[in-house]
Amino acid sequence: MNSALPLAPILLPFGVGLLCLLPLRRPLKAGLALTGTVLMFLLSLLLVNATADGSVLVSELGGWKAPFGIVMTADRLSAYMSALASLSGVFALWFMLASEDRVREKHHAFALTMFLFTGVQLSFLTGDLFNLFVAFEVMLVASYALAVLGSTREQLREGFRYIVMNLAASSLLVAACGLTYGTLGTLNFAHLAQRSLELGPRTTVTALAVLLMTVFASKGALFPLGFWLPGTYPALPHASSAFFAAILTKVGVYALIRVLTTVFQADSALPQTFLLGLGAATMLFGALGALSQREWRRILSFTVMGSVGYLAFGVGLGTPDALRAALVYVAVSVLVTLALFLIAAVAERAGGTPLTRHRRGFVDRMPLLAGSYLLCALTVSGLPPTAGFVAKYALVRAGIAQGSPLAVIAVVCALLASLITLFALLSVWRDFFWGKADKTMPLHPVPAGQQTPAYVASGLVAGLSLFAGPLFTHAEATTRELRDQRHYIRSVLGEGPVVIPPEPQGKELMKDKGGTP
Repeated sequence: MNSALPLAPILLPFGVGLLCLLPLRRPLKAGLALTGTVLMFLLSLLLVNATADGSVLVSELGGWKAPFGIVMTADRLSAYMSALASLSGVFALWFMLASEDRVREKHHAFALTMFLFTGVQLSFLTGDLFNLFVAFEVMLVASYALAVLGSTREQLREGFRYIVMNLAASSLLVAACGLTYGTLGTLNFAHLAQRSLELGPRTTVTALAVLLMTVFASKGALFPLGFWLPGTYPALPHASSAFFAAILTKVGVYALIRVLTTVFQADSALPQTFLLGLGAATMLFGALGALSQREWRRILSFTVMGSVGYLAFGVGLGTPDALRAALVYVAVSVLVTLALFLIAAVAERAGGTPLTRHRRGFVDRMPLLAGSYLLCALTVSGLPPTAGFVAKYALVRAGIAQGSPLAVIAVVCALLASLITLFALLSVWRDFFWGKADKTMPLHPVPAGQQTPAYVASGLVAGLSLFAGPLFTHAEATTRELRDQRHYIRSVLGEGPVVIPPEPQGKELMKDKGGTP
């Protein structure tokens, strides 16, 4: 179905970002950024509604038909991810406005944040592989600038590591695009899916799928390719850190799902096996890493890696039940990560230090913060009655049902990682919130405006438990759609075969060049 709607969540933040580059007063820039982000969220909700009946919306740029032109596409999966990214953007910008930072704002923090939103939305809504690379670069250029904005020693050190790793991954993605085009003659997702269906399982196509899986695994920070993440996120400003943690790794996960289901479904067995192994290792690495840290955002950065491991576990299993559970866990992971990083921002400011130890007594001083943290900690660890338990239970059931030795090992890793994560997060509760307040440790006042986003985000995490049923229903419909390649192909390319138009010759060529025959 032709529609301009898939373009709207991309163009809106880009236009607002350009306006924020103008020399405007701070209230005007802040108002523009917040209004643009809220509108982006509303447009994403319209996408979710428009694709709820199984429609695939296609926007053809310049009037060029797919697969020859650039197309934006929105199906249930991309609309779902767009909405989660927009919601996270609203909270991140809300906290940024409440935590006024004149130095970073002077250096275009608002504009860079809007360009970051543009790249993320483009990643979810593009319809071809090369424009996915372009989207990554738009997103990463903005994230590079935000990562070093402030120029502290820690930022520059961790930002350099982040930049080098992502440049290497981007170079590999360019090579993968070239090899894919050379092998299959196209980069459009629907046309690639059609070509892979026509060819059937091929060694060369399987090799391409493995190469793309490696690239997107590095973007998603899977072990051992995610070594850059635990140091990078704590070095960022709090608002940027919350958005990075909640969404940027999910862009890599989205790309994995898109490539291994929509595009190379017939050739996905080997890359899914690799992905399952990486997921098992990442779950354990994230849990053990969280246990080893003593700073708020370093602990939480490792839990982000662990959550990506659970998602890779679900995608790597390759069964409909596993993919459905992974899609539910995406929403849980995004919201609980966002809430925890906002809670960490409040806790660091209230305690006057990023350390979680030797503070104690904050359960009496800030009971609402303590309750929000405990809810989110139980959700990350997967304890009932939270939404984290529902999603992890579905993943474990899918792993047991799949039954392969590697799946059983991954199930054991998932259960063990949950226990270790619970111990790590409860250690934070014991060291920071529980016990008697030390009178020698002053409580630094945190404005209510900075605390409110954390509490509202925690409320959304609690709400996931109540709406787990509709979330599973949507995930099941999305899974069926992802596994039906022909539906996606027909929606983007039409019913007829793809016909390459002949090259213009003679009079037609002269006419196209503006000359006379």
